[in-house]
Amino acid sequence: MKGAQRGPILRTQEGQEAACLCNDEESCEASDSSYSYVQPDAAASNSSHAAGAVPQAQARWPGVPPPRDIDVTDSDDEDGAGAACPSDDGFSDIGQPGDTEVVYVREAVAVWPTRSERIVGRLSLIRQHRVLFLSWLPYAPGALAPDGVFTPTPADTPPVSPARDRTAYAIHPLPLSEVRALRRHTPALGGQHVVLVLASGLTLPPLTFSSGGVKVFFAALKQHVLLARSAGEPDTYLVNDTADPLQRSLTSLELSDVLIGAPPPGASATFAPPAGLMWGGEGEAGSRGWQLADLLGDSVARVRSFARETTSSLLAASALLPPQETCGAGSAALRNGHAEAAELPTTTAPAGPGELGAFELVAPAAAPGGGDGPRGAPPPPPLSLEEWGSFLTSEGRVRGERALRQRVHESGVEPAARREVWKFLLGFYPMDSSATERAALLASKRAEYGRLKEQWRSISKAQAARFSKWRDRRSRVDRDVRRTDRAQPYFAGEGNRNVRTLRSVLLTYSLYNFDLSYCQGMSDLAAPLLFVMRDEAEAFWCFAALMDRLEANFHTDCTGMQAQLAGLAALVRLLDPQLTAFLARREATTFYFCYRWLLIHFKREFAFDEVLRLWEALWAAALTPHLHIYMAAAVLVTHRRAIMAADLDFDGLLRFCIERAGHMDLAHIMRTAAQLCRLAGRAGEDALAASGLPP
Repeated sequence: MKGAQRGPILRTQEGQEAACLCNDEESCEASDSSYSYVQPDAAASNSSHAAGAVPQAQARWPGVPPPRDIDVTDSDDEDGAGAACPSDDGFSDIGQPGDTEVVYVREAVAVWPTRSERIVGRLSLIRQHRVLFLSWLPYAPGALAPDGVFTPTPADTPPVSPARDRTAYAIHPLPLSEVRALRRHTPALGGQHVVLVLASGLTLPPLTFSSGGVKVFFAALKQHVLLARSAGEPDTYLVNDTADPLQRSLTSLELSDVLIGAPPPGASATFAPPAGLMWGGEGEAGSRGWQLADLLGDSVARVRSFARETTSSLLAASALLPPQETCGAGSAALRNGHAEAAELPTTTAPAGPGELGAFELVAPAAAPGGGDGPRGAPPPPPLSLEEWGSFLTSEGRVRGERALRQRVHESGVEPAARREVWKFLLGFYPMDSSATERAALLASKRAEYGRLKEQWRSISKAQAARFSKWRDRRSRVDRDVRRTDRAQPYFAGEGNRNVRTLRSVLLTYSLYNFDLSYCQGMSDLAAPLLFVMRDEAEAFWCFAALMDRLEANFHTDCTGMQAQLAGLAALVRLLDPQLTAFLARREATTFYFCYRWLLIHFKREFAFDEVLRLWEALWAAALTPHLHIYMAAAVLVTHRRAIMAADLDFDGLLRFCIERAGHMDLAHIMRTAAQLCRLAGRAGEDALAASGLPP
């Protein structure tokens, strides 16, 4: 990220020594277990800001923890390395959007919930995909290390605001397209503050600048968005005011007057409360005014929605609108946002030339990497370390789990925060655990991993000669790790220590889950976890947590995969009967051509950095725990014309799906999957449940 970099900067050092990777335990040389971590340089750990200073209690970024070794000190020839991969490589930018830029940062901007209570945070303007986002995040009640680990504030530190206040008032990255107006207020006493009025009519709490800086903030805004001063209210600025005719009509009806009072003359927001009712830190009257605006926000939004629906119905017969028969029921439901109320077609006539089918016409195109909302709104920047801290209480517990999962689903996680956030998404860390509890859990699990690893490291040559199952498992692991992600620099090259570490993780798991053992495909799942965690023990336990979810995929009776394939068939039958009829004619309704997609969650279909983004969205489970099945349906629906035009049989479909690897747009597929999920609604959930999948 340009501007304000976060997190550790990892560098590659030439001439790094590496242990060899071999199959024969007699030829492996023993080496000591070690964990290395590169400290962030001063430029990265102390980001420059536009103005202001972080309070002393909040500015502490503890150094990277000392190397954490697993207590395995024997020199067994099986695998003496036992080390987590060194972090001195060049992958800190994997998955990070190349065109994301922090264009403005202001420290110590405050919100006043009451006259005597202040919440201090950081105000930022972030540009991504040529879209400007505004964010105000309260300082975390503790310290965040560059890898996202949270340390509570010491007991002798002055207390900060309760978590409920901090979480409630945080402004997570908000596109300026959703802001209708900004109102600047300069009181005789106290700091200047800025009030945001959203297009929905909701007025956000004032952002107070303690020592000036409002002019610089507005100057930064004017460089990226159009600000127009209101004719009748010189301190009110309209954001990107395009004089929407519908908006003018609503204003002319004076609906705002009925609800809360007339807006300032010339204002184009749905309503802007008069100065006497504006929320502020000056007293109780201001607080009541903001609360009233908050309560009426939904009512005004409903009025706007009703007005838009009425306008659409009046224009339905107009030539300005496309004929209704060109849009399937599913497309209309997606466009109007009424997913569960849509009547899904049960029979469909064969498509003729130019026909779109039920689900080829979807929501309007979004910006690059756009979100999956009904209007295709651009997604906010990925979850950053600072924003991650805003979800933590003073004890380090996650508050607002649903909002966190939605943020991860929409935009993903910055590389610097993944190491910590992934542990929560995978369930290794409970969401309600405190920082102290997590530290104890990690220490316990680290010691347990050492004991587990010792079990196979202590197998002697004579014992291995009489242990055929162990030799078979070891051989399968050695065969797979040689070819897992070796094109990635993190695993590339002969004698790569990271490959040895991956081998250790998989061999340990084969004994930890002895009944399941090791199966082909597990190395594909473990490698990204090791890349993100940079720690052997942490990677192992995250892999074990992931396998708790995916273990059924690798059962010898194939019941888990059969249930997923049956669920995919049920979804396609529900969403696209025409495609289902075609597959039935070609005797391909088993959907085994999608087997690899579902087995390892599209690991080989997308680039490595895209897989990281995809997996964290799957684990967030914001829409459904079976998003990967909707993604498979989305790929088939997206290419339905090509499939049917080529009259592909089962073998042709298998080749077609394999050839999709590296040629699919992840953002588009995720948006389509989310739209299909909303469209299917309860019927989709029931179809998956009937296939034997857990809710």
